[in-house]
Formats: sequence, C-alpha cells, structure tokens
Amino acid sequence: MYEPLRLFIQSIFPQFRVDWLIVEPLLETRKLNRGEMLFREGDVCEFVALTLKGCLRMFFLKDGKELTLFFHLEHYPIGDYQNFRLHKPACFSCQALEDSEILILNQQVVHVLESAPDGQQLMRLIVEFLAFRLRDRLLSLYRDTPEQRYLSLLENETHLLQRIPQHYIASYLGIEPESLSRLKRRVYRQRIS
Repeated sequence: MYEPLRLFIQSIFPQFRVDWLIVEPLLETRKLNRGEMLFREGDVCEFVALTLKGCLRMFFLKDGKELTLFFHLEHYPIGDYQNFRLHKPACFSCQALEDSEILILNQQVVHVLESAPDGQQLMRLIVEFLAFRLRDRLLSLYRDTPEQRYLSLLENETHLLQRIPQHYIASYLGIEPESLSRLKRRVYRQRIS
C-alpha cells in the first residue's frame, strides 16, 4: 500500500530512507465516488493525502462561484497543508471528479516521516514542491491570458482535457464555459491554417 507514497517521496528526495514497515500499518485508503467531497472549505482536516486512482479538484468559492485551483490526478498530493499543520479551517474544498481512491496520511504518518533521518529535509522539500506549484499557478493566472493558459494546458497537460468536464476546465482557466468554447474554436482554426 505504501509504494505510491514511496515513489512520490523518491521523486522529490531520492536519498530519503524510512522504515516502511513502521509506516505501512499507519496508512489507510479511502474511496470516493464521483461528485463526493473529501473535505469542504471551513473543515479542519486531520490528514493530507495522495491520489492513488482517479481525479479530484481543489476549488474555493468567490461570490458564490466555484473557482478551480488544481486538479489532482494519480500520485499527486492533496490537502490544505496549512490547515493540516495548524488545525485551522480549510480555505479550499476538494471534490472527486471521478471514482477515486486516496491514501490518507494522518498526523501519525507525518510524524514517522518527520522523525526519520532527513525527515525535516523531506518535509521542507514537500512544502517547497507545493509552494512552487502554487507559485506557478498564481503567476499564470495573473500574467498569462486565458489563451496562453489554454495553450499551456494543451502542451503540458493534454490528458486533463480528456478526463475533466469542460466547465471545470473553464473554471481552472479563469473563464466562463462559453468563452472556453470560443477559445477552443479559435485555437483550432489557428492550428489548421
């Protein structure tokens, strides 16, 4: 059960070592049906997670409208880390877009990982990974046009377009679904001419 977690950690910090025989009994999996919420804005979560199967989206509400910040496909971390560490209400909600399975990392699991030799360095690298991802996302939202964001999605994450409903893709790009339809037609015309 710990193999996806080990592979994720290895991708960030190949030298990290921990006794997985101690970690494995502390891990649990949770299945979510399509549309089910993992947590809601305002909840206090006692865990972070890793997607084992499926796709989830992280979003928040602004003026009653859902704005999608991230999609979490297989082997991606999920959660509001600040909420987890400081026991504060989450700033985001997380919903399964497909039938999904996640690996739960509760406080005990994180404590074992932190207590391992180089555990503090591992935590710093994971936080950096999440911070850099958030930084890139925010810069794109402020610096790039919706067309640039869509082209980047086509180039770097085309698999998302096959798995995620268009209205969530539009929300992720920061535009209305009707605007996404026009944008897709315009990009298609530019590519065939």
